[in-house]
Amino acid sequence: MNPTDRRTERARRRPPAVVLRHLGDPGAVARDVCAGLEEEGVPVVVEGAVVESAVAEGGRSGEEATGDGGNAVSLAFAAAQASSLGVGIGIATGVAGNAVCVHHAKRPAARPVLTADPTQARWCGHNAARLVVGLPFKQQPGTTRERMEESWPHS
Repeated sequence: MNPTDRRTERARRRPPAVVLRHLGDPGAVARDVCAGLEEEGVPVVVEGAVVESAVAEGGRSGEEATGDGGNAVSLAFAAAQASSLGVGIGIATGVAGNAVCVHHAKRPAARPVLTADPTQARWCGHNAARLVVGLPFKQQPGTTRERMEESWPHS
């Protein structure tokens, strides 16, 4: 089989999209993140996370992991690894913490591109889409017009 045939077959099975993984019931948070991505024109695939992240966090198989916002970081990193675009979003709400995290597959696991609270979910969606497209990030809501600090230094 020709290598190009395999690539086109893989693309048909899973179209390019940002992967969003969540713990708990994200509800309106996931809806806002998806709305931000949609407004920028980038597709998203929403997945629930159970076994893999629970085992990675030291939990028992088949149960959801619990803890602080660090779960959102590990979820986002795993989502970025699973995304064909290399960008993932992790949402941890309720018992699992309260955080939304955007990660890139080429960054170290403990260094996400950005992390915010669930009230800024749409802003996270916009910036995740801009990370895919290569546009500068939008300014965080509630900040002054000063230049936003670069969270990912470019050489």
